Amino acid sequence: MTDKPGIQTENSNNQAADNSNKILVALDGSERSMKTVEYLYDFEPFRNKEIVLFHIFSDVPESYWDMGKTPFTRNGAAQIKGWGAQRKITMEEFMERSKSMLMSAGYKPEAITINIKERNKGIARDIIAEASKGYFALLLRRRGYGALLHMIMGSTTTKIVEKLYATPVLVAGLNKIRHSILVGLDGSEGSERAVEFTARTVGKSHCKIVLCTVLRDFDIYAGDRNNTDISDCVDCVFDDVETSMRRASQILQKHGVKASDIERKIITGVGTRAGAIAKAAQEEKCDTIVLGRRGLSNVNDFDIGRVSWKVIHAARDMTIWII
Repeated sequence: MTDKPGIQTENSNNQAADNSNKILVALDGSERSMKTVEYLYDFEPFRNKEIVLFHIFSDVPESYWDMGKTPFTRNGAAQIKGWGAQRKITMEEFMERSKSMLMSAGYKPEAITINIKERNKGIARDIIAEASKGYFALLLRRRGYGALLHMIMGSTTTKIVEKLYATPVLVAGLNKIRHSILVGLDGSEGSERAVEFTARTVGKSHCKIVLCTVLRDFDIYAGDRNNTDISDCVDCVFDDVETSMRRASQILQKHGVKASDIERKIITGVGTRAGAIAKAAQEEKCDTIVLGRRGLSNVNDFDIGRVSWKVIHAARDMTIWII
């Protein structure tokens, strides 16, 4: 395989590298995929990161993999070979166009790498394998080529969100970037990691941060507030929430976020935490929601917590960071 200038291929990217400041951007050449590049263009805090524009290339159509070992006729094989060659040219042009767009936004040319790899085990598994090499984060869209219009997320994105544990997954949305971010807090290790990631990402920028805690069905206590045990329990819960928010605020300020850019929001008496988080983000005009992969329940049988998964679906036009 011949390498083009500025484009890494499967055979030219074998050396180990420090990826800790790199965002891996999964692209498939679709119109939706270009929206991912536009998200990078608009979101200013990422401009101090290195960007790897990444594509898993298959020289045959996806439908080929449904045919097992069925042999092709000579004419069919020639058509597939021609399709693959044209597809590769189209993808390389897409990547170069994406790189030029990012450079026009202020990204340094040397900080942008194009990496096109041959399909190995499957698109989702190959992306997960690459993203697991110590990247700062993986950025992708809910849907790409071939996704049904009524589906909120395509199958590839679904598999990646479910199975990529060690690397933050950033699911780019369609909402206009306002640099306003809602961080969900529940006192868990996951939510603390979400705060840390947000702080490292937006520190010293001018992003608005909304720290949000949802206490589901909290109003069941309202009718019996004179009960000492219940009253003490309520006070204890609020004390824990205040402690969690105070610590989160300290972490953000330590990384350069101004205190005036940090807001606190406590929501009580709701039936669904995911719905409340999505609604709060909309009310606060946030374009991004940040959540820990798993919350306080932290059930090992599930790859991602119920709240995080539901928020991805409830806030379908927003960008969701799963940490």
